[in-house]
Amino acid sequence: MKITFTLNDETLTMDVKEDIRLLDFLRDELGLTGTKEGCGEGECGACTVIIDGKAVNSCLVLLPEIDGS
Repeated sequence: MKITFTLNDETLTMDVKEDIRLLDFLRDELGLTGTKEGCGEGECGACTVIIDGKAVNSCLVLLPEIDGS
Protein backbone atom coordinates (compact mmCIF):
# COMPACT_ATOMS: atom_id res chain seq x y z
CA MET A 1 0.00 0.00 0.00
CA LYS A 2 1.30 3.46 -0.86
CA ILE A 3 0.89 6.26 1.69
CA THR A 4 1.94 9.91 1.84
CA PHE A 5 2.66 11.69 5.11
CA THR A 6 4.77 14.50 6.53
CA LEU A 7 7.48 13.61 9.03
CA ASN A 8 9.54 16.36 10.64
CA ASP A 9 8.59 18.84 7.88
CA GLU A 10 9.49 16.39 5.08
CA THR A 11 6.76 14.89 2.87
CA LEU A 12 7.30 11.20 2.21
CA THR A 13 5.52 8.77 -0.10
CA MET A 14 6.27 5.13 0.64
CA ASP A 15 5.05 1.62 -0.04
CA VAL A 16 4.26 0.07 3.34
CA LYS A 17 2.74 -3.04 4.85
CA GLU A 18 -0.85 -2.50 5.99
CA ASP A 19 -0.47 -4.34 9.30
CA ILE A 20 2.61 -2.59 10.73
CA ARG A 21 2.29 -0.29 13.73
CA LEU A 22 3.50 3.28 13.42
CA LEU A 23 5.87 2.65 16.34
CA ASP A 24 7.59 -0.25 14.56
CA PHE A 25 7.80 1.69 11.29
CA LEU A 26 9.44 4.71 12.93
CA ARG A 27 11.98 2.60 14.80
CA ASP A 28 12.70 -0.28 12.42
CA GLU A 29 12.19 1.20 8.97
CA LEU A 30 13.18 4.85 9.49
CA GLY A 31 15.72 4.38 12.30
CA LEU A 32 14.00 6.94 14.53
CA THR A 33 14.68 5.25 17.84
CA GLY A 34 13.68 8.18 20.04
CA THR A 35 10.16 6.77 20.11
CA LYS A 36 10.19 3.97 22.70
CA GLU A 37 7.92 1.02 23.30
CA GLY A 38 6.82 0.70 26.89
CA CYS A 39 3.66 -1.28 27.51
CA GLY A 40 2.56 -1.82 23.88
CA GLU A 41 -1.04 -1.27 25.00
CA GLY A 42 -1.41 2.52 24.94
CA GLU A 43 -1.26 2.92 28.71
CA CYS A 44 2.20 4.30 29.51
CA GLY A 45 2.71 6.98 26.84
CA ALA A 46 6.35 6.10 26.11
CA CYS A 47 5.59 5.89 22.39
CA THR A 48 3.69 9.19 22.13
CA VAL A 49 4.01 11.08 18.84
CA ILE A 50 2.18 14.10 17.43
CA ILE A 51 -0.17 13.49 14.50
CA ASP A 52 -1.99 16.51 13.11
CA GLY A 53 -1.44 18.39 16.36
CA LYS A 54 -2.71 15.61 18.64
CA ALA A 55 -0.64 13.41 20.94
CA VAL A 56 -1.25 9.73 20.15
CA ASN A 57 0.25 6.43 21.22
CA SER A 58 2.10 5.14 18.17
CA CYS A 59 1.77 1.55 19.43
CA LEU A 60 -1.97 1.80 18.74
CA VAL A 61 -1.78 3.36 15.26
CA LEU A 62 -1.55 1.20 12.14
CA LEU A 63 0.57 2.76 9.45
CA PRO A 64 -2.22 3.27 6.86
CA GLU A 65 -3.98 5.54 9.39
CA ILE A 66 -1.33 8.25 8.94
CA ASP A 67 -1.90 8.57 5.18
CA GLY A 68 -2.36 12.27 4.48
CA SER A 69 -1.21 13.35 7.94
